[in-house]
Amino acid sequence: MGEQRVWYGLQAGLVVFWLIVPLVGLLGFHVPFLTIFAAIILLAHVLEIPLAINRLRALKLPVGKVVLKTLVFGFTWWLPLSKGYTKE
Repeated sequence: MGEQRVWYGLQAGLVVFWLIVPLVGLLGFHVPFLTIFAAIILLAHVLEIPLAINRLRALKLPVGKVVLKTLVFGFTWWLPLSKGYTKE
């Protein structure tokens, strides 16, 4: 149970992060560090997609779902799912 809380907490943090990044821009602030950090995280998540698809193949999840959730949550979604720590 405690393991699930950690993964879900990390996922919630990513959701907040992805909401804050465009909000900061819409409010007229220019924060280069935040923009670069968001780009690095997004690139990492894109590069994780083939690995996530491969690791979750046995669960027979739709590829679109794996791609979307990996783009948003990255390894905090597919790693615990592949190890059985969380349920889909």
